[in-house]
Amino acid sequence: MKLTMERKKSLSSSVLKPAPPKASPMLRRLLVKSLLSRVYERIKAPLLTLVSLGSPEQSYVVLSHLHLLVMQTPYVFSSDYKHFYCQYNEPPYVKRLKLEMLTAVANESNSYEIVTELCEYAANVDIPIARESIRAVGKIALQQYDVNAIVDRLLQFLEMEKDYVTAEALVLMKDLLRKYPQWSHDCIAVVGNISSKNLQEPKAKAALIWMLGEYSQDMQDAPYVLESLVENWDEEHSAEDID
Repeated sequence: MKLTMERKKSLSSSVLKPAPPKASPMLRRLLVKSLLSRVYERIKAPLLTLVSLGSPEQSYVVLSHLHLLVMQTPYVFSSDYKHFYCQYNEPPYVKRLKLEMLTAVANESNSYEIVTELCEYAANVDIPIARESIRAVGKIALQQYDVNAIVDRLLQFLEMEKDYVTAEALVLMKDLLRKYPQWSHDCIAVVGNISSKNLQEPKAKAALIWMLGEYSQDMQDAPYVLESLVENWDEEHSAEDID
């Protein structure tokens, strides 16, 4: 106490100056977030430029770093989504990273353009990439971005008459109807025209069965479709066995 009293008697400003208040944890987080956003804004232009230059291997390395930044702060890259469009001559490992980033940066202002681009990949000769592009469309839809336009595109997928596209679209439609049952009337009208004989994948059949049971009142042929599925039940494999 004696030492403290001696310090208080001093006229030096370095002694009398009060200690700065401590920032709250929330304020510190906001400051860090703001600082990171400014840093990302500075480095994203050079990184995006490097993606389009050099070999696929170099692009993949740069994209891997960008992928981490996009996952942390997608809003910083939301206006640069076109840099993540896939090129026809890119290797699959580059395309997969770009699909993940397109899904991450989608928001209300750019989801229509991103979904339109993703739908082009559904007809890709690379079937795994086509499947992943359809799944990316579903992830964006489940984020409540432009659901109306996305449902229209899903219905177009069902008309492409490609087994893997139909299978992925049915699984995705089932997930969407669970979250947005108000779209059942438009979807079931198209689903009812699908022949179960053309479905080979267990997940697609399971999705169709769920929709037949959930919305059977809107599908007059639902009992007959189920009957054809039951006939071959003993020969079916579960989706888990396939995976």
